[in-house]
Amino acid sequence: MPSDRIFGRIDKLRGDMTALLADLCRIPAIGPDNGGDGEAKKAAFVAKLVRELDLSVERFDAPDKRVPGGKRPNLVARVGKGPRLWFLVHLDVVPPGDRSGWRCDPFDPKLVDGRLYGRGTEDNGQALVAVLSAYRAILEAKAKPGRALGFAVVSDEETGSEYGAKHLVDQRIFDPKDTFVVPDRGVAAGDEIEVAEKSLLWLKITVRGRQAHASQPEDGVNAHRAGAYLLTLIDASLPKHFKATDPIFKPWTSTFEPTKKEANVPNVNTIPGEDVFYFDCRLLPSYATKEVVRAVRELVAQTAQTFGVTATVDVLQDESSPPTPADAPIVVSLAKAIQRVRGVRGKPVGIGGGTVAAPIRRKGFPVAVWETTDETAHRADEYARVDNLVSDSKVFAILMLGDA
Repeated sequence: MPSDRIFGRIDKLRGDMTALLADLCRIPAIGPDNGGDGEAKKAAFVAKLVRELDLSVERFDAPDKRVPGGKRPNLVARVGKGPRLWFLVHLDVVPPGDRSGWRCDPFDPKLVDGRLYGRGTEDNGQALVAVLSAYRAILEAKAKPGRALGFAVVSDEETGSEYGAKHLVDQRIFDPKDTFVVPDRGVAAGDEIEVAEKSLLWLKITVRGRQAHASQPEDGVNAHRAGAYLLTLIDASLPKHFKATDPIFKPWTSTFEPTKKEANVPNVNTIPGEDVFYFDCRLLPSYATKEVVRAVRELVAQTAQTFGVTATVDVLQDESSPPTPADAPIVVSLAKAIQRVRGVRGKPVGIGGGTVAAPIRRKGFPVAVWETTDETAHRADEYARVDNLVSDSKVFAILMLGDA
């Protein structure tokens, strides 16, 4: 079979793939929301790699005055005609955090026992190298893809995708019959194909009373007391109201977590006049986010009346996307490819976190999210296993060949 010959080419590329991943890691691509200069330097490096594969690179840059050059790069390359299988990966990485937790400079990667340590090696450098190397192996084996292909390399995945995937889908470059593989999430066994994401809802609740001296509570309205009551009321009420389960997800339920709490007063002997706290809500696709907002606002109104305060609810983020059917052709094909390369049965799952797949799914495209990782993304000492890099590339090659 053609794929067997290409597997041999990929095995021979192991050293080149490791070196390429290290080179990518040495180019920080941190977005301006995280204090960086954006992805332009890494995009230029990747564009050169793509051209070396005899592919034309199209640019769909998003304007952003916060970065040098004023643009966030999004690269596209296409092969053949007709409905495409797209591979979508991202350029940007998160900051390294506390460098004392790293065994090496986060942007000067180190290979130890088959693991390449460095920021962005797993998220999302491994995927980028695996995809491009699969296509390179096909060319070197003098084979041809079995279908039309597309490669999309986007910015801004780590901070909302406004300048990346969301911008790209607005350019209308995708055909309604296109399908997508997004290597942006995986587990060590390599057996989970993400087909659904919980909706993301971030809420800011502000409670306002009247500040006073703590020795004279009758002169004030304690916003902190009302806020504490309201926080626990929301925390207790939402899971009871939105109690549906879906076994494809872990956890099986929607989750409602109180997270950030803003400081109110700096001293102990003042009754706060304002209390501000936040909830991170992850909802099963069976619930609309507006249902949760409505329920929270009803609880806010009850609390305001009970305590004599005023209170508001602000929606900071509201992201939903429809699930990809578990029996979609791309999911079935990917599962067969995983079985052939890794010897495990790929199973469809849902997750509570978000990936760069969400903006694509919202436009109605079927998307399978998969790669093989030890889930070290965003941590100190992030790493990619070279074995995973090679085996994932073989899976992608099967899909490119249409050989599943």
